[in-house]
Amino acid sequence: MKYKIAIIGAGNAGNITALHFYKHLRDSGNIDKFEIAIYHSPEYYPIEKVGQGTTLTVSELIADALDINWYNNPIGATFKSGILYENWGKKQDKIFHPFLWNDMGVHFVPKKLSELVLKFDFFNVIEQTITDPEKEIDANVIFDCRGRHNRDLKNYENLINPLNSVLLSKKFDRDYNLIYTRCVATPNGWTFIIPNQDSVSYGYLFNNTITKRQDAIDDFTTRFNLDYVTDTLTFSNYVAKDFRIGERTILQGNMYGFLEPLEATSTGLYRSLCRCAWDGIFEKIPFEKCNQSIKREMLETQNIVLWHYQYGSKYDTAFWKFAKSLPFNPDQRFYDVAQGKLDKDYGQWRKWNFDNWRLGNELV
Repeated sequence: MKYKIAIIGAGNAGNITALHFYKHLRDSGNIDKFEIAIYHSPEYYPIEKVGQGTTLTVSELIADALDINWYNNPIGATFKSGILYENWGKKQDKIFHPFLWNDMGVHFVPKKLSELVLKFDFFNVIEQTITDPEKEIDANVIFDCRGRHNRDLKNYENLINPLNSVLLSKKFDRDYNLIYTRCVATPNGWTFIIPNQDSVSYGYLFNNTITKRQDAIDDFTTRFNLDYVTDTLTFSNYVAKDFRIGERTILQGNMYGFLEPLEATSTGLYRSLCRCAWDGIFEKIPFEKCNQSIKREMLETQNIVLWHYQYGSKYDTAFWKFAKSLPFNPDQRFYDVAQGKLDKDYGQWRKWNFDNWRLGNELV
């Protein structure tokens, strides 16, 4: 009898989870012993509306698992060489944060990736709305990727972050020299600018307890010469106390946690969670230890993001004063990795990443 893996949702988290396990099982020669089902309900599990950025390892996963190349480019990808921070920091207006070894990730259109995954022959796609995974799904393990609105709030704790709202927009003219994500500090927060193949996604992040929505809209559309706002979303920053609930369910994606997208860490976190789940299920590492590992990565990423705000921006406004006032008490591991005393990852950063950011600021 085959081992059954079920995935609820076909957004980025569901897609990355499906591709991660497919590739791992195929490469290990165990693919015939497993089944992967994707439960998809478009009206209840919406696909992300803006472009998504990835690191090299995630773009390699997508290309390898789906056997695609960037010439045919069915996911609308553009190359991503790093992140350009504009108006941040104490010493200069622009800080370019390239990937290590000048690797290239990609920006892609989530809906196009989802369409490709749902058509992939190996996956059994089931159009069904799931409300109680362990009662409704016959599988050995279930990855719940239904998104933040389906959370049981008792299982979560808040992360520290100054943002809680985002305005979204698009332009349909492309700058083909733009092969990186732009993160532009504004008086009320910051804005991401992500180039896709046929458009550019904009996201204006702010705190609605400090900045009124209409004031944010006015600054967003004027500052970036935009015709309209396509969406307004509010969010919280949070992490699950335990990534496993019930007997068979693993929380994944926004069901597990969410942190504002400053360092574009979400797809990397999805893969880390897949590895932790594999270790707990198949390598028999205690789930408590696996949970500590993935939660530590989330909390370390929180510290890295907060570190950016500690350096401030060119704006001396209510938002930036609030952001800099938030508690920032990283553990000793933060300083050990940043100063090269410990040759390990901190979140998804290594000493090289810390050094690069400090070039535009000051030493830890």
